[in-house]
Amino acid sequence: MNALRVGLVGCGGISAAHLGAHREYPDQFRYTAVCDLVEASACRRAAELGHVSVYTDPAKMLAEADIEAVDICTVHDQHAALAIAAVRAGKHVIVEKPMACSLEECRGMIAAAEKAGVILMVAQMQRYDPGYQKLKQIIKSGELGPIRAMRMDAMQDGVEALVGNSWLLDGKRAGGGVVISVLVHKIDLARYLIGEVVRVTAITRQLHPMFKNGAEDYAAAILEFENRAIGELFGTYSGFRQPYSEMFMIFGDHGSIHALPPVGQYAGPAYMASRKRSPAFKEWSDQYGGFTPVVGDAGALPTANSFTNELLHFADCCRSGREPLSSGKDNLGTMKVVLGIYESARTGMPVELKEL
Repeated sequence: MNALRVGLVGCGGISAAHLGAHREYPDQFRYTAVCDLVEASACRRAAELGHVSVYTDPAKMLAEADIEAVDICTVHDQHAALAIAAVRAGKHVIVEKPMACSLEECRGMIAAAEKAGVILMVAQMQRYDPGYQKLKQIIKSGELGPIRAMRMDAMQDGVEALVGNSWLLDGKRAGGGVVISVLVHKIDLARYLIGEVVRVTAITRQLHPMFKNGAEDYAAAILEFENRAIGELFGTYSGFRQPYSEMFMIFGDHGSIHALPPVGQYAGPAYMASRKRSPAFKEWSDQYGGFTPVVGDAGALPTANSFTNELLHFADCCRSGREPLSSGKDNLGTMKVVLGIYESARTGMPVELKEL
């Protein structure tokens, strides 16, 4: 099987995380062209990849480059237009999260891909983490019993960490703030592990002066799942340091899961306790222990790197015609939660996602 020939559109920071598949699995996934409006950025990425065509115009790349697929790593407000142009040119598309900035754009992308008969996948990379896929298996097995609740955080000091006046602080370019740019990961993971969300109630705040055009730097939301589980989300994009970033907890009748990294560590493995594998409860303090790390099954995924895994999965789907695990159609559910949070924050009322 020949390697999937891919054009990279957007050569900024996140695109660096996508290079592993090209470097480590050139027989399956290979960039043959790169494109960026800033020519220096495109040339820098091309130098890292070696022997690729360089473009500053996506339309020209689609017309001329030797590519079968496009990997979109641009500013959020460009996702929909670039994806639709690519699928209309007969190219498969993987687009970085968030899928787009509105449900109308998301639905337009899905419709265009279906009409063209090509793959549309959203790069929700946490679904391709070996540990999280193992958690999915454990939950599905029933070891935790019925899932009753979850809590998830996404906390970053974007004000300090982002370079200059980043577009990620601009609600017009990013589509919002911490919810659409950071919490979207945990929202998608919650759907993947627990199931569909039917109702959201939320509050958002734009507080730090560096955020503009409605980009919220604080958000809190309550999720109600189809299986009657309840969820709590919290996000900040301007918190002054934090002991962890993407914490989560999941509670079932017979077990629980947490991912609380050590202080100063961005992320760590998930840990679980259950009636099946933990010591019997004898003393008050036992409720806080009995956790063991969740380790992904060896060989279940190609690598330990979720970015590399998602791109290899994309290549396989393009060749086989199978629907991706994080297809555009599936990711519409994630974007309904994101945009439902914004609607609830705007109106001060719960939002029924089936009405969006």
